[in-house]
Amino acid sequence: MVSTKAPTRVPGRQRFGGLLNGDYQTFLALFGFGALFTAFENLPKLRSFLFGLSSVDFPAVFGLLVVLCAMFWRSLLRRGFVWAEPAALTWMDFASVDRRRVVVKRMWTLWLGLVLVVGYTGALVTAIGGGSKDVWIAMSALTASGAILAAVTARRTAIRGETAGPVVLALAGLAVAAAGLGPIAIEVLAGVLFVVAVAMAFGGEPMSGVGRQELVDGWNARLLRAMAAVFMDPMLLIPESKPVPWLSLRPPTTLRLALAGVFGRLRYASASVVIACLVGVGHLAFPAVPPGPLFAVGAYAALVPFVGGLGELWRNPGRRRWLGASDWELRLVNGLVVAVLGLGWGVLLGLVTLTLGVTPAWPVWLGVPLAVVAALRTATRPPMNYDVSGGGAALQAMRGVDVLVVGSVLLSVIG
Repeated sequence: MVSTKAPTRVPGRQRFGGLLNGDYQTFLALFGFGALFTAFENLPKLRSFLFGLSSVDFPAVFGLLVVLCAMFWRSLLRRGFVWAEPAALTWMDFASVDRRRVVVKRMWTLWLGLVLVVGYTGALVTAIGGGSKDVWIAMSALTASGAILAAVTARRTAIRGETAGPVVLALAGLAVAAAGLGPIAIEVLAGVLFVVAVAMAFGGEPMSGVGRQELVDGWNARLLRAMAAVFMDPMLLIPESKPVPWLSLRPPTTLRLALAGVFGRLRYASASVVIACLVGVGHLAFPAVPPGPLFAVGAYAALVPFVGGLGELWRNPGRRRWLGASDWELRLVNGLVVAVLGLGWGVLLGLVTLTLGVTPAWPVWLGVPLAVVAALRTATRPPMNYDVSGGGAALQAMRGVDVLVVGSVLLSVIG
């Protein structure tokens, strides 16, 4: 008797997300692939947009790809693939399906998508710059080794201090760009990453073996993100705060709650460091891109997770009544806290640009306070009003981003 493995796909669910069913998913996939490959037919225009009349600084491009690998690694360490729908879990139990195969399959799908993003970016920039054979080999080796390291660490349960790894890799990319290292150094770095990946492959418990409660918790978080997209409520996407045992909230004050919201999200500090490296190296690699919008968008992405505490208070009238603080007090106190964070991130970005030998004009630094204002405006958005017609709902969802876009356009003009 030949035994067969039970299928891991829930009956009635479309394969490959419906990409092969000939419906709108197929159209969007074909349109997206066409748009991506069309970029290779417009290399002179892209070169003018990214580099202008300057020659391509391949060490800076190498450093940029290293930082992108760090972003890839940090994204996979979030382990957003660990989830399962409760109804599907029940079906798996009765159908004798190994739920570990479902989680592993989802991890590799997410991993493949991130590899394609990083690989496509490296290939496109190398093609624009007219890189030699050695550049292509170095880019490929770095992408492959970074992807292997990310997969090896993400497949196992979290270990203490693992988020420092992407920070170290981002700093390595900063050093590559600052020192002007070539393809040989990148290949050596790729070899080091591969050795680290081999060392990390042994030991630890696989994430695929987590219990039912962890899978359901992951499903709940995913469902919340999906509802945030459907109802255009971006504040639901901001991560929840973790408990801060050493910070007392008795008596509760606006300042204590603001600090609790920041310290409870310190796990995103490593991502802020990687973003600062990405902005600095990106400015060096693409000299023709206006630095003002780049700095503003980078600061906004780094600060938005830390305004989640204000967002939770703002959309919950019961908690605001319990606190007894006025709207202006909430804006002022949280604004000061976020301004301090913005100042710290700006100092970090200044150290990055100083290391790279880049001296942006002073108007460019206005992007950091602009991001602070935009983040606060995002957190203090009133509840959605779905009675509006036309693009009114979209304008409400873009609150905060609208200030960022308008300010970035002005900075690109005056910078």
